[in-house]
Amino acid sequence: MKTYKRLIAISAIFLTIFSISSCEQDDPEPGGTALQSMAGEWWVQWDGEGDYYHFSTYNTSANVPTEMWLDDLETFWQMKGKVNVDIANLAFSATNTTNEYYPITFTVESGKIIPRASVGPVSKAVTDSITFVVEFSDDPGTKYNLSGYRRTRFAEDDH
Repeated sequence: MKTYKRLIAISAIFLTIFSISSCEQDDPEPGGTALQSMAGEWWVQWDGEGDYYHFSTYNTSANVPTEMWLDDLETFWQMKGKVNVDIANLAFSATNTTNEYYPITFTVESGKIIPRASVGPVSKAVTDSITFVVEFSDDPGTKYNLSGYRRTRFAEDDH
């Protein structure tokens, strides 16, 4: 009986040591996405005046540095589509990309993100700038010049 109790005690000690040592591993670095420098929420205006529209740019499920989603979150024209990316120049464009919100296509020209080139209108927090030109197949010939700034996360800068 003493041997049995000794075996249980030794097993309990080893189990405790193993449990403690297995918890002391470093946490893995989660890393980022292929387009983290271009992904974000944006406040943009049409021709630099009037209402602000809430846009979002984010990586596709493929998580590649050559394409991203451009999404107006149904605030401007109900546009959401994949655009081509030149990550080295923080540029984007698309030709007749399929719209995910309703059956049209749209073309994006001169898309550019400029780091630290803007400020929040109230907070004055330095943030990134975005600019692009878009044309919709249901309004051919009209090009909409959109520009704005990355959302600062200060409530006073939201529209």
